Amino acid sequence: MACTVEKLEWQAPLQVINYPDPRLRAPNARIGVFDDSLRELAKQMFEVMYQDDGVGLAAPQVGVNVRLMVFNETATPGSPDETVLVNPVIIEKGRATDVDVEGCLSFPKIYADVERATKIEVQYQDLDGTKQQMQLRDFVARVFQHEYDHLQGVLYHDRMKAAELEKVRPELVALEEAFIAAHPDVAIQRVPPPAAAKAKGFGSVAKR
Repeated sequence: MACTVEKLEWQAPLQVINYPDPRLRAPNARIGVFDDSLRELAKQMFEVMYQDDGVGLAAPQVGVNVRLMVFNETATPGSPDETVLVNPVIIEKGRATDVDVEGCLSFPKIYADVERATKIEVQYQDLDGTKQQMQLRDFVARVFQHEYDHLQGVLYHDRMKAAELEKVRPELVALEEAFIAAHPDVAIQRVPPPAAAKAKGFGSVAKR
């Protein structure tokens, strides 16, 4: 079970971190404090998301390893569609799925097909700590599942079929090499080579 934090620690200004920064794979703590710091963190996450033309953002993507996500399907700042979910969980997932193109702010300009459930039901807490429940469908369900994966340390290329992964492999490797050049002493989880991906399945650990 994830630990719970009673004090949020983060620094402004927030900035999206790119794959393969290990913070994207790190465990994310439950949030046990509902105060002005949490509200400000959510507010600044929206600001960063809009700056990058995103529709969703999870806290680990800005280097804060807690279970918090924000999204807005319309990408319109200040609209009623802004949603903040604290400590979200999926309680039911429909059997129907579809495949559509996804991008990710932590993978600049890399787009690929990912299969997701078209209907989910989720529980979460709002910024006051009140428990909420809602049902999401289609595009909003996809956005939620993408951001929820971040809270689980799962990245969208982990969900790609083998052929789709091969299409974006050169771009993933380029991000890895850039990170290694900038941070030579930091261990990372690299995309598995084709043979390893076939033998072990996606998500297998591969250190540089």
